[in-house]
Amino acid sequence: MTSPAKAFTLGLLGLAAALALGACGRIGVLEQPAPLYGAKAKADYQAKKAAAAEKAKSDKDDGEPEPLAPDTPGLNAPSSGLDTLRDQPAPGMHSQPNAPPPPGGLPDPYTRPQ
Repeated sequence: MTSPAKAFTLGLLGLAAALALGACGRIGVLEQPAPLYGAKAKADYQAKKAAAAEKAKSDKDDGEPEPLAPDTPGLNAPSSGLDTLRDQPAPGMHSQPNAPPPPGGLPDPYTRPQ
């Protein structure tokens, strides 16, 4: 039988080892390593790598945004601006947040603490 202190220490060591090993790993798509032998296998590997690089280069976005759909207004169109709470207050909201409450309304405890 082990003492409680020793069991606690072993538990902490096990937890630390689990956390350290859990952080090991690569995120994302894993790449196939190059073959160690065989000229044909190495040539096939190089051909696959070159094809993948060419596909990635052709799929790469040149930094230009995708064109908008024909029925979508542009960013500078006057109707493209969204209404703000100042322009269109939410239902039940005052048009001016710092205005005094309506007669008979309770004071707002956040803007006017006592």
